[in-house]
Amino acid sequence: MKKVVLPVVIILALAFFVKAQLGKYQEGYKQNVEGRSYNFSTLEAIDNERTKLIESVSPGVATVFTTQEITVNNPFFDMPFGDFFGIPNTPQFKQKRQGLGSAFIVDVDYNKKVVYLLTNNHVVENAKDIQVQFKNKMILKAKVVGGDKLSDVAVLEVPFKKGIEDFASKNVLKLGDSDQLKVGSTVIAIGAPLGLSDTVTIGIVSAKNRQIEDRPGEGFIQTDAAINPGNSGGPLINVRGEVVGINTAIIAGAQGLGFAVPINQAKWVMEQILKYGKVKRSKIGVIIQPLTADLAEHFGVNEGALVSSVQPGGPADRAGIKAGDIIVEVNGKKISDISDLQNQVMKNPPGSKLKIKVIRDGKELTFDVITVPLESDETASTEESGQATNIENTIGLIVKDITPDLIKRYGLPKVDYGVLVYAVKEGSVAEEAGLQAGDIILSVNKKPVKSSAEFWQIINKAKSEKQDSVLLYIQRGDNRIYTTLSLR
Repeated sequence: MKKVVLPVVIILALAFFVKAQLGKYQEGYKQNVEGRSYNFSTLEAIDNERTKLIESVSPGVATVFTTQEITVNNPFFDMPFGDFFGIPNTPQFKQKRQGLGSAFIVDVDYNKKVVYLLTNNHVVENAKDIQVQFKNKMILKAKVVGGDKLSDVAVLEVPFKKGIEDFASKNVLKLGDSDQLKVGSTVIAIGAPLGLSDTVTIGIVSAKNRQIEDRPGEGFIQTDAAINPGNSGGPLINVRGEVVGINTAIIAGAQGLGFAVPINQAKWVMEQILKYGKVKRSKIGVIIQPLTADLAEHFGVNEGALVSSVQPGGPADRAGIKAGDIIVEVNGKKISDISDLQNQVMKNPPGSKLKIKVIRDGKELTFDVITVPLESDETASTEESGQATNIENTIGLIVKDITPDLIKRYGLPKVDYGVLVYAVKEGSVAEEAGLQAGDIILSVNKKPVKSSAEFWQIINKAKSEKQDSVLLYIQRGDNRIYTTLSLR
């Protein structure tokens, strides 16, 4: 009998041991599940906060519908069946084109009785009709207060109608500080890509101060938040619900590459537009180039902007700045590269006195430079500048000052002076004259041309003197040719 009891005792002991271990395992499993449950709660809390943030911001975002009138070449001109199909029997005819973009509410002015919105300039440029649809489904006609091509920022106003002021005043978006953004910060883009209103995408700041061609000094925010056509003009917000940028550009065919105008830049542009009706920028009359590692070693300076040439008689020339100088400071602010210099100079109104520190032959020198308008030569008036812009559109020609960067980028021939034909509009008088992108205009009416501002001054003068055309001398590759440009 004793021999039987002993195995039973052992079996019972083992059973209790197994049960105890199983209990510990179950308790541990329970704690593990609870731990994971706690993590789920944290994620749910983050998710809830994010949705609340978007719900609070999205009513301040609007969809912009535009109608533009464009000139179209008629492929059926002078064909007998043209009119039969309803096509005007003319070489060209006007055609309406519908556009789409986004905007967001930034202010409500009860004195002027208007609601102000920010958007991209390219969304509303040359629009004959602009309609803004708000989140409450109200659609109202808008007017462009002013637009700026360089930064791609425009200000819209919508008059008080149908109680829109009450809705707008509750949904004005807070503008943040884009200078505080860090690479890796979470950002959210809101807009109407491809007409899909209230679309939200999320990503991070991929880079800051990205340079885009033809936007000197305008450093953009790069983000991987999905941005598509129709997003343009919508806000890029941070985790506090503050607008830190205006979604403005994508690179066709690229994945996860979007760009936004920093809101600090947009705020400055908006202030200029509301104050002057346009943006006033300055220049000092220098051509600058990056200070590469090789150049830095040669000049003995690690940071700054190298002056490659100085405009004769311009502000920098009059102050005493010379080619070979390295600009390291403007009004006490350090200049690390070209974009720093462009920003510090351009954001001052014309006529400002700037203290510019340079390094010349290892010595520090400081000059007082009086700025002039960026968009014209120092001798040109604001009215003349406006005329230049108008005639540029009429002629269908864009010219640029020749810089070392353009020479390198396009393999331009070496010339002592001239301006680069950057673009020629199809069907324009410039195209009829035989001008091509890449041509270098050396002279107009046998007068050497040394800057784009000087080129348009000569053209304007000829037009004011009722000349029918001007004589152009052009460098095209290794050849030089004459052509006439009609001013009629």
